[in-house]
Amino acid sequence: MSSFLALRRLRVMKGGQAAYDQQFHLGTNIIRGENGSGKSTISDFIFFALGGEFDAWKDAASLCDEVQAEVQTATAFITVKRSTESRQAAAFVFFGRMDKASSSGIDGWERFPIRRGSDTGLSFSQFLFRSCLIPEATHEAGSNITLHQILRLMYSDQQTPAGKLFRFESFDTRDIRQAVGDLLLGVNSYELYDTQLALRQLKAEYLIKDRLYTAALAALPRAEGLSNVASLDARILEIRNEIGGIKDRIENVDTIVNSGETENFVASRERMRRQLKRASAALTEQERLATAAEFELGEIEAFLVYLEELLAKISSAASLAALVGELEFRYCPACLKPLPDHGAGNCVVCGTTVDEESQHSKYLELKIDNELQIKETGQLLSAKRAEHAELLNRTRESKRVFHEQLTEFSNRYEAGNSPREAFLATQNRRMGALEREGDHLEELREALIRLDSLSRERSDLNDRIVALEARSLRLSVASDTRTNKAMVAVDAIGRGLLKQDLARQDEFESPKKFSIDFGDDAIMVDGKMNFAESSNVIAKNTALLALFSAATLDEQFWHPRFLLLDNVEDKGMELPRSHNFQKLILQRSRAARLPHQIIFTTSMMNPELDLDELTVGPSYTRSNKALKLKP
Repeated sequence: MSSFLALRRLRVMKGGQAAYDQQFHLGTNIIRGENGSGKSTISDFIFFALGGEFDAWKDAASLCDEVQAEVQTATAFITVKRSTESRQAAAFVFFGRMDKASSSGIDGWERFPIRRGSDTGLSFSQFLFRSCLIPEATHEAGSNITLHQILRLMYSDQQTPAGKLFRFESFDTRDIRQAVGDLLLGVNSYELYDTQLALRQLKAEYLIKDRLYTAALAALPRAEGLSNVASLDARILEIRNEIGGIKDRIENVDTIVNSGETENFVASRERMRRQLKRASAALTEQERLATAAEFELGEIEAFLVYLEELLAKISSAASLAALVGELEFRYCPACLKPLPDHGAGNCVVCGTTVDEESQHSKYLELKIDNELQIKETGQLLSAKRAEHAELLNRTRESKRVFHEQLTEFSNRYEAGNSPREAFLATQNRRMGALEREGDHLEELREALIRLDSLSRERSDLNDRIVALEARSLRLSVASDTRTNKAMVAVDAIGRGLLKQDLARQDEFESPKKFSIDFGDDAIMVDGKMNFAESSNVIAKNTALLALFSAATLDEQFWHPRFLLLDNVEDKGMELPRSHNFQKLILQRSRAARLPHQIIFTTSMMNPELDLDELTVGPSYTRSNKALKLKP
């Protein structure tokens, strides 16, 4: 059974009296009349009765207080009534036709809020979706799609710009429009969205579990034999048994330790104390020698640095002397008076005889002597470093020996002044160490259990992720396949309708592609979206009619196969063009294979269609308006 919704009777009430009451039928319904006779008002009442959120009532309509509608769905006949006081007024539903509903008391009606509330009851949208066999769907923001939102794609009013696919609304988003379009096409996008949302949540949860697992794994010690719960249980049992043995020895201390051992205990303690004192003295001496060697090492290193710097200075001085020797002064550097010529081999300033060879030899002597000292000092430094390293090794060994003896002395003698006290102290110390180890192992055991649990949880999450990814891929492929199939049908019907339009728009005469974009709220003919105003009206109504007509031929659409057009001659439409489009509407209705209903209003009634089987009510005029409001 396919999704379906139809209006079978509409009654508008004012003060308990019917201001409008007409029967509707399946197929094509035409409300005709002059401009200003109330046709658009009736369209607004239909939109409101079926779950639309509306309160911009015209003057006459604002005097009415309730709208009642007999509705046929895929599963039953129901009667709906709503107060016009609020755009979100609750819907009251009677399960049956209007004739029976009129004689039913208040207890025969069930109240449904127009939107989903915080309570657990159904909203009117949820109820009517189920009754019409339309699945509940969500959009990207997570909210459920409502009747109001799908009616925006089934009600073409005069207030919405002709270039827009959806009925205008101040608060609108691309996600909502796309979700509504997908739903009407029969695309299971909401299930795909739920799957992808669940997949994101599972991946986030897996990431948390993986981090916890990694942290727990890193915190575990890599001790031999403690890598699993079984080995820990075995070690914990060993500790408990050993603690039990210690408790037994403590209880039987008097039979284990002979009181006659006191003299031996005291003598042994004195010997160990002297031994400990010698070890301490040896450690102190080794530390002194190591400190002295370290000091000498520092002095040698500093002296070597000094020698290397001195060598550099000698080399620089020799180079400078050679450079200065080549300069020839003609004037005194102090008073700038001309200098006398002292002859070759003499100083140009003071006249002293200069022995250049002796001077060069002196620099060479100093350099050689300095380099020799650097070499000897380097050798001494290497020897001293080796000596210092050996002293450090001896110091470490002396420290180890001292601490071992100190620990043994403390364990044996500091806890008590007798063999009995020492024995008890040793046993209690050992028991304390075992208890601490046991507590640690218990914590480690809990950590391993937690690690195993995290591993299982992580593995389970991974399995669920793999399954959801496969499901998401299947749904995505199925969604694309369904979208392509539905849009191919809409394209074919849309192009056929445009070709049958009167020759007023060149692009409509032989279009190659007719497409609608729900998210962008756009209608395109061969990629173009803007035409003459009357042609924009034709394009929009063609889009809605093509979507509706495709649904009447394919039961996989979730379109309820209901369409309400209140603008077939909007924006300066010519009379012949309007008559032609009315015939196209009837043509598509008669070509339908599934139950459907289309309602349209016109002030340019095609005489060929002015038949009782197609029209609803009389032809209204300004003196005989649709709403009969008594003073």
